[in-house]
Amino acid sequence: MRRRPVLASTVLAAALLLAGCGSSEPESSLPTASGEFGEKPEITFPDAEPPTELTTDVISEGDGPEVAETDLIVADYLGQVWDGDVFDNSYDPKGEGEAQPLIIPLSELVPGWAKGLAGVKVGSRVLLSLPPEEGYGEEGNEQAGIEGTDTIVFVVDVRDSYGADAKAQADAAPDAAAAASVAPQVTGELGGEATVTVPAGSPEPTEVVTTVLAKGTGDPVAEGQLVAQYSGVDWAGSSIGSSWEDGTPQLFPVSPEQPTFAGLVGVPLGSRVLLQIPSAEASPAIAVVVDLIDQP
Repeated sequence: MRRRPVLASTVLAAALLLAGCGSSEPESSLPTASGEFGEKPEITFPDAEPPTELTTDVISEGDGPEVAETDLIVADYLGQVWDGDVFDNSYDPKGEGEAQPLIIPLSELVPGWAKGLAGVKVGSRVLLSLPPEEGYGEEGNEQAGIEGTDTIVFVVDVRDSYGADAKAQADAAPDAAAAASVAPQVTGELGGEATVTVPAGSPEPTEVVTTVLAKGTGDPVAEGQLVAQYSGVDWAGSSIGSSWEDGTPQLFPVSPEQPTFAGLVGVPLGSRVLLQIPSAEASPAIAVVVDLIDQP
């Protein structure tokens, strides 16, 4: 399991990035949570020892599709040490900004989240009880106030998820002139997996170039988080990755501070786009085909 931060703005990220199947426990031995879906919960703990296994309790079931372990998830959450302190939640604003949900591939979180939410329907409120081995392990997390022997409990409101089948529009309008104007070549049916190649001798870009290869009919992309499928290669032809191959859509930050994706602002969701990105100090030039899926 990777030891890297997921959401630098939250303590939860650090608490989730490390390490059973979920089990059922008698309701009397599990905490309860107040409030409805979307409302900040308050957890009440029983006078009992915590479960020794990962435990999932669906407090209220939604009617959306089932979450898979490889999905990118959109969720609100509150995390609390068993019979201890709340260490983080997404219901309260961070600093002067607005409250933001957790948006991240489940595969990048601790196994307790991915295993515990697999099979849960979008729209559900779920309580997860994670023993140390499914949470932050023996090391604990001093910043979050989590010790290596602590069981941690989360209330999770599953707002949305995006799986391997997330796709842009199959009926997006192709722009043959735009495709012919660039050196990299993109293949693959619209609405399906795409690949990109760079013919030998093609000139490298000196700045980020954004080319709309097929125009969708969705809302225009705004600043914020963008869910997308992508595949890319460097100018020598080596793959830099593919979300289609990984089975999980990618989350891109779209803002003026991120020049790589700034050109996506205003492009309709559902579109297919080619990005040509110049070389940096330690990185070669790359070409990336991106299918614009959604903005949570």
